[in-house]
Amino acid sequence: RQIERPIHPVEEWGPHWAEACGDSTDWDRPAPPVRIHGNTYLVGTCGISSILIVGEDGDVLIDAGTEKGADLIADNIRQLGFSLRDIKFLLTSHEHFDHVGGMARMQQLTGATLVTSAPAERVLNTGAASADDPQAGMHKPFPAANVGRVVGDGSDVMLGNIRLFAMATPGH
Repeated sequence: RQIERPIHPVEEWGPHWAEACGDSTDWDRPAPPVRIHGNTYLVGTCGISSILIVGEDGDVLIDAGTEKGADLIADNIRQLGFSLRDIKFLLTSHEHFDHVGGMARMQQLTGATLVTSAPAERVLNTGAASADDPQAGMHKPFPAANVGRVVGDGSDVMLGNIRLFAMATPGH
């Protein structure tokens, strides 16, 4: 029986990632996609992680980088051979510009439902950091996205064989 070879396994592509990124933390520097484990892929840039989880009934993307980074993330997903239209949910780790500035662009490319926390909802719907954010005023506003679902601490997001749990991690 033929065993399917994993796409971009970390053993092979991890060194490519390290070579492309080195010590760079540049939010918009392209990085090659890498399979982390199983059905989970690192598809972000050198400076910002974005995680794609591939499922039987659709895919989930966590974080979309900056506005420019969203297109780099989309390119990485396509490079792996996956369709952007298979992404059903866009999730956020937190609402800082470098992680969600590209969410409106990613929503446009995928048609996916944006799922986030209550504190992040206003930030994503307006594109402006909240006044109590230590990074408020550090970055220009980003394109507003459209939050489709708000989840609280302990809530789950299910899609076929994928089940993710929301966990509040205030601070950063």
